[in-house]
Amino acid sequence: MFSDEQNDSTRGQLAISSQNRNAACAFPMANWPRKRVLVFFFAGPLLALFALGFYRGVSAAAQAPTQNQTSSAPFQPVAGEHISRRGDVIPETKTGAIYEQPPAENLEPSEVAPPRSVMAPTRSSFMANWESMSGATGYRLDVSTSPSFNSFVSGYENLDVGNITSRIVSGLRPGTNYYYRVRAYAVLGIASNSKVMTATTLATLTGLVIHPTFDVSITGNLKSAAIQSVINQAIARYQSLFKDPITVSILFRYSNKAPKGTLLGSGVSRSDFPIYFIAWSTFINALKADAKTANDTAAKASLPASALSTNIAVSSANGRAVGQITPPGMFANGTVAIGGPYDGIVTLNSGISYAFIRPPSSSNYDAQRQVEHETDEVLGLGSRLSLGGTNLRPQDLFSWSSAGHRNFTSSGTRYFSINSGTTNIVNFNQNASFDFGDWLSSTSCPQTKPYVQNAFVCPAQYSDVTASSAEGINLDVIGYNLVIPAAPAAKLATNVTNSGFTAHWSSVTGATSYRLDISTSSTFSSYLSGYQNLDLGNVISRNVSGLSAGRSYYYRVRAHNSAGTSGNSNVISVTTL
Repeated sequence: MFSDEQNDSTRGQLAISSQNRNAACAFPMANWPRKRVLVFFFAGPLLALFALGFYRGVSAAAQAPTQNQTSSAPFQPVAGEHISRRGDVIPETKTGAIYEQPPAENLEPSEVAPPRSVMAPTRSSFMANWESMSGATGYRLDVSTSPSFNSFVSGYENLDVGNITSRIVSGLRPGTNYYYRVRAYAVLGIASNSKVMTATTLATLTGLVIHPTFDVSITGNLKSAAIQSVINQAIARYQSLFKDPITVSILFRYSNKAPKGTLLGSGVSRSDFPIYFIAWSTFINALKADAKTANDTAAKASLPASALSTNIAVSSANGRAVGQITPPGMFANGTVAIGGPYDGIVTLNSGISYAFIRPPSSSNYDAQRQVEHETDEVLGLGSRLSLGGTNLRPQDLFSWSSAGHRNFTSSGTRYFSINSGTTNIVNFNQNASFDFGDWLSSTSCPQTKPYVQNAFVCPAQYSDVTASSAEGINLDVIGYNLVIPAAPAAKLATNVTNSGFTAHWSSVTGATSYRLDISTSSTFSSYLSGYQNLDLGNVISRNVSGLSAGRSYYYRVRAHNSAGTSGNSNVISVTTL
């Protein structure tokens, strides 16, 4: 279960320097051992970083009391916080949503690192891996676009990564070959370079980029590879779902304390993020102009004709998603001010029993689900009821009690809808002890529907943000843009008889269903009865029967998700026997 805390109105600007200074050791050591190095890497394109001007820092304390800032640039941030807590486990109870993970030998499942080959790709990063060297107390990493290392990627020259054997390299360019090498070090000195290893980022040029920074609480942890793997898989999911050309910077931590040092206690995870206040008309006009998906079309029609609050309170990432000047504004200790390098901080509570591989055991919480939940908060989900004040948050624009009736209060029913309340997608939590921006869910475990954004978290259950999930749709309509799936490729029919055949097509990333057309005309000037835009669900073949013998038929398919429908596939001709 979750609880949003009030903004800290006393926070001011704090200049913090977090540069790592790495000095190369000068004395010789034995050569790097000749060992086989297993290399599994993730790659993904990095979009052009959001161009930030230089702004004079202003204390958030001067703006927090009324939250009635105007839209004059530059905007000034205040702090938003979110804490995720646990539900109550009912002993000996299981459902289809519970998954059990047998322990490996004598280790607890949460202690078992995932195989390196499971690592998910991203647009702007890859995973560097190397084998351990006996006696080493740490390693230094070089990354370059040149195999001769005559230049280095910023921040990756002689980088001390600690005593680990893998590291995510991020902030990279798309479609680029990268080279990396490592050197082991110990108290007596530093070894020579390892052999040069390579990785290539994907060439996709557009889409959301989430730039992760890993706190020492992760890089210095024995489970660092497993923690980084989970975070990278979550990032890959968002980057495959959304096409916004912005970069979101998030600091990830694995600690039992919040960025400011307070204990998390029973909190499962936490997110901290800057909040900006944008004039109502400015944000609404920007949101309308940003409408690009089928969800947006419906949501745009449901927006109110007149202002419901003076401003809209947006996260820094959400503001940029609709083209506003809301730069990252958070420092590593949770202080907010212009100049802060992060759009948010996500903390997994190291005092909680986490599973870093799926399915989680009956006593472990799914780490990736929590990374996704807190990332949703950084991206902009949340209600003004938890933030405090009278200004709405973008999510509140789609909060209803019934068709045609909005509800911004903690009384009665409140649910998420993008068509003026006609369709209830999911109910909002109305318990004042927890987050009003999360979904209503049972406080008892296991839950029938363990959504990512549920107000209570259960062990042994997991789920993900998808194009058709309530989380994906909500992010879509508050300013992000889901990727409309690409057209599938229709394949040759099989099982052809005198009265039917089986149609086939390729699966498409992001598609939740496929639409099928069948005609006796190659131009589809008419359709076979029942086979015009037939929704087949998420399958990649269909048996077609009741046809005439010795006749030619034509079929084509389209991929679909909540964002929209792709163009037509190629046309396949088939003649019955």
